[in-house]
Amino acid sequence: MTTREMAKLGLALLVGVAIAFPAGMMVAGSRDGSDRAGPAARRDGAPMRDMFSPSVRTDPWFLDRQREGIEALERYCAQTGKSCSEARAARRRLTEIEAAN
Repeated sequence: MTTREMAKLGLALLVGVAIAFPAGMMVAGSRDGSDRAGPAARRDGAPMRDMFSPSVRTDPWFLDRQREGIEALERYCAQTGKSCSEARAARRRLTEIEAAN
């Protein structure tokens, strides 16, 4: 294979990649032919945190995990009498965050 033939083959490969890559991105980004739904389209109660959320304070998954932790801390306070001020402060702060949303 001559140098000229190799250059033509390389150029053809480069053109093929330049066409195939954007086409692949369009196909991969669309499940049903429509545009991919953004993070705002996420349903509440999702099994994981919305990692594209601009603020963790408005993420329902995160707030649910915080609520679970606070409830556990409150149970610990009720059983042992320890960490009660922390439990009250955490509950108060969660209430403030939820009211702001």
